[in-house]
Amino acid sequence: MTFYAKSEGKETIREHTDRLLYNLHLLKDAYGHKFMLMDEKMWKLLEIAVQYHDVGKANTVFQNKIRQIIHESILEKDVETNVPHNYLSVGCIPLKQLDLTKEEERLLIHAVGYHHEREQLPEKEMIRHVLESDIKKLLPQLSEHMGLPMTEKFSYRFVDRLLKRYTYHDGEEFWKYVMMKGLLHRLDHAASAHIDVERDIHQSVYINVSEYMKKKKFHKNDLQQFAERHSDKHVIAIAQTGMGKTEAALLWIGEDKAFFTLPLRVSINAIYDRIKEKMGYDAVGLLHSTSLHYLMEKGEENWEELKQQSEHYAKKLLLTTVDQILKFPFYYKGFEKELAAMANAKVVIDEIQAYEPRIAAMLIKSLEMIHHVGGKFMIMTATLPTLYLEELKQRNVINDDEIAIGEFVDTSINRHRICLRSEGVEEAIGEMSDLGKTSQVLVIVNTVRKAISLYDKLLDNDIQVPIYLLHSQFTQEDRQLLEKRIKQFNENHERGIWITTQLVEASIDIDFDYLFTEMSTLDSLFQRFGRCYRKRALDHDQCNIHIFTENISGVPKVYNEHLVNESIRLLKQYDKQIVDERAKVEMVAQLYDRKRLAGTSFLKEFEDALYMFDNLDPYGMGKREAQQKLRDIQNIQVITREVYDQIEHMFEQYKKEKEWKQRLKLRMELEKKTVSVQRYVAEKYVSERLPKPFDYIYIADVQYDFNRERWKGKGILLDKPSSNFL
Repeated sequence: MTFYAKSEGKETIREHTDRLLYNLHLLKDAYGHKFMLMDEKMWKLLEIAVQYHDVGKANTVFQNKIRQIIHESILEKDVETNVPHNYLSVGCIPLKQLDLTKEEERLLIHAVGYHHEREQLPEKEMIRHVLESDIKKLLPQLSEHMGLPMTEKFSYRFVDRLLKRYTYHDGEEFWKYVMMKGLLHRLDHAASAHIDVERDIHQSVYINVSEYMKKKKFHKNDLQQFAERHSDKHVIAIAQTGMGKTEAALLWIGEDKAFFTLPLRVSINAIYDRIKEKMGYDAVGLLHSTSLHYLMEKGEENWEELKQQSEHYAKKLLLTTVDQILKFPFYYKGFEKELAAMANAKVVIDEIQAYEPRIAAMLIKSLEMIHHVGGKFMIMTATLPTLYLEELKQRNVINDDEIAIGEFVDTSINRHRICLRSEGVEEAIGEMSDLGKTSQVLVIVNTVRKAISLYDKLLDNDIQVPIYLLHSQFTQEDRQLLEKRIKQFNENHERGIWITTQLVEASIDIDFDYLFTEMSTLDSLFQRFGRCYRKRALDHDQCNIHIFTENISGVPKVYNEHLVNESIRLLKQYDKQIVDERAKVEMVAQLYDRKRLAGTSFLKEFEDALYMFDNLDPYGMGKREAQQKLRDIQNIQVITREVYDQIEHMFEQYKKEKEWKQRLKLRMELEKKTVSVQRYVAEKYVSERLPKPFDYIYIADVQYDFNRERWKGKGILLDKPSSNFL
């Protein structure tokens, strides 16, 4: 008798299992020696789990579901009860014949029993009913189909054992279970997608980056040599912008599989292009919430394949965001796949100081867990909050034998002389205007509202200088246009003023002559410094950075008030002075010292989040819920009524379109017309929510202002209702 596992391609249980076995041997041959927790016995146990993981699909209810889809005759059945196949599979394993210890039996039962995480918990009487009334008479045929012995007599103790799930209180056994179940997930998902669990095994990014540097006549600097020298350890590298941190990380990765994380999708896309196109390294994947859009827009030929390989962590080097791969501290259902993928790999975290305290706490916890399963990590950052370093030490993640910590700053070139001004940024409009006639002036404020207000004031003054505005509340397509324009403006040495928000802090590579900025916390402020005299030494005695410490917008909503005040206090000694890279690193270390943070909401958020991760009940939430906790769910996507009316026909077209690639393209085009806005701000203007599958987009009855030919306008005007609303 034929037993089917999947309707697609009429794949049998044996064929599907063989795909897993092929992937198991591929994984073991490629990286077996890298898995600290996987000895020969564990690999053997994983092979048994693979062999038996889907045998429960032989039940007649499941077989008839598939036979109906593939138009084959329906089998007669004595049972109507639908029990998840993963529970039934465990009942078929001939445990008595396998000569396993009690602990090995438990590992096997749980890995197979939970290789799918179900809402429906194992229920003994239902399982007994299906096994006795249906599977029992199929066992000889199933044994023949699989070429495997099946149990001679059903025992139902496994159900009681399944109900007592592993937790971290099980000590070392918990981590073994994470590996067993996580690797089974990886093998199963790759086999179902008909892809190899690991790709490009023999490709080494080390070779490509070394050749690229040779071709460019770059000599490995101290940071890069340090990273290369310590490629067998965890590494923490504190290094200023422009020191070749990406190359350093790639040299550290060397021959290994790796995950490279950055805070911003724009930066990830840029590094992806650099590694793939300039360094010629093909074994690189891309995984973030809009990576598919990016790959399609780039015209990447095999984007579907690349997307699949990235989603299943099959690529040798994966560029991604932390919410995609480091959310396992939430212990969501199925977290083991993510964590097991780290066990034979290296993980790079770039700019850890850019994350808010809750996310930073998650990262500290994830590094502790990566360390536990045998993975390696590298933290690369311009400034490292002392608090994070101390926390890693306390958790025994850092000890001298296993970690290398280095600081790399170049104090030979001075780029920034600062001027602290106890007034609001709007007081300097005249000065900005004068400088804008002969230079490039960048203005960074803390909120969109302040940016628009300043833009209006400059326009009202009728100054004869080009003025542009860039913030997050333009539609996706207009924002892309403005981001291209600011780079072009900078490269062509045009004269004028750009008013922006923290949007330009890290994602846009520009080098302006003067920076006028509202005060923020030091880590954010120093990122802003990097947009002025970024690539050159200061060649005059004037202040090129003006910092305004009064009437600051975004405090305390965007920036913690205590940290802003402490930042001002630390900066005062440098008023009218040069601030070099060493000073920046030292000031941030002082600012984020635990004593200085005592009693602040920053420290409370960080410690509360760590306490939560240390005490979470495993399997309490789903993957999507964990992701939502990370993403900024305070924001919603809106489209203005006027824009919606213009493109309503595209939504209709989407409904009628049958070809999925065309639907995907249409969806991307529609999403480009939306703006991400804070929920509490937009809610009063939202008149309706679009029907599925666009139910995450809301129509707002407000005005939108932008002239694409002149790159001028204010974006979505949340304080200006449209005529419909009035």
